[in-house]
Amino acid sequence: MSELMLFPLSSTVLPDGKMKLRIFEPRYQRMVKWCCEHNVSFGMCLVDNSQRKSQLSSLGTEVKIVDFDALPDGLLGITVLGLRRFMSESIRIEQDGLRIATVNFLENWPQELLSAPQRFVGEQLQEVHHSFPQLGELYNECFYQDANWVARRWLEILPLSVEQFDHLAGTENCHTAMHFLSEVVENAARDEKAKLN
Repeated sequence: MSELMLFPLSSTVLPDGKMKLRIFEPRYQRMVKWCCEHNVSFGMCLVDNSQRKSQLSSLGTEVKIVDFDALPDGLLGITVLGLRRFMSESIRIEQDGLRIATVNFLENWPQELLSAPQRFVGEQLQEVHHSFPQLGELYNECFYQDANWVARRWLEILPLSVEQFDHLAGTENCHTAMHFLSEVVENAARDEKAKLN
């Protein structure tokens, strides 16, 4: 068992994923300062604030800060890199509202190439990165033939519920996620094509 400070967000990262974060709440400024001073990581998880009480995903990702800068508005900006997945076993809340989770780390998904029918999912991710360069530019190298990498990047950007995220990202391999993504991406492409006709 390990402990990680948590940064809940309406979108998150998975292993090998990158995200830019804007840090403005005092509890998270404290978290970032501690992580930088002690060279430690923190955890990110998905949060759903649509209900009266916030719901957190059980699955999260340990992340490390790989870059930081002062934003034009004077706030702190950081870039994080996803390291490994974890399951939260229990969460305690400190006086300023910072959550600290006791976690169990999960094995990374085994290496796997996209099958021929799944290559469309990788190609469409590449299109997304071209259309939204702020996503693609985060990566020095992209792996559009790697089923794990492609599945994780899609799960980071799709609007998933906490339950969907836990189900799709918490499995032992990428098969469940790729089956889901194949349907979603192909249906979206079909709908887009129908609009143009």
